[in-house]
Amino acid sequence: MGRELRRKENKKNKHKVEQKQKELDTSVKGSTIIKVVAVVVLILMMLYYIVAVFITKEIDVSSNKNSQAADTTDTNGVSNRILASSTFEQQEEVYYVYFYDFTDEDKTTTNVINSRSDLTIYRVDTSSSLNQNYITEEVGNRNVTGITDLKVKAPTLLEITSDRVTGYYEGNNSIIDFLSRQ
Repeated sequence: MGRELRRKENKKNKHKVEQKQKELDTSVKGSTIIKVVAVVVLILMMLYYIVAVFITKEIDVSSNKNSQAADTTDTNGVSNRILASSTFEQQEEVYYVYFYDFTDEDKTTTNVINSRSDLTIYRVDTSSSLNQNYITEEVGNRNVTGITDLKVKAPTLLEITSDRVTGYYEGNNSIIDFLSRQ
């Protein structure tokens, strides 16, 4: 086959080759977009799990999960669970906020609180990193006037009336005594 014949052949096939090249480019672009979307979704899922495990502790990855589930209440199943920052933002005129470590709760105090279905009692997890700004290891601030000066030591029960603290009960014995008198 001569050179001239090859040129003529290439001119005839040039349109077909260009069309195949466009089809190949389109399929490569489509697969690239799919890969980018898959990577973005994977990164978002990883971020969610990092936040859920380390920050909000929504997911428990401890090795003794089975024995712990039998001993304590599931932290996701706690009724009336709130963040400490929303202590003064509840709708009721009179309500109570119980600050305690969900993973280390006192059964006697929990039983007394659960038996008081006539009271609205919100619960705050003092072991959560989201609540650490309001938790202290020392004596809590009994003269709380608002969220800015809220400092409690676990366990503590606050009685709140019209967005003001009207009762401050620190320690399991104090909480049980108050709820038994109430």
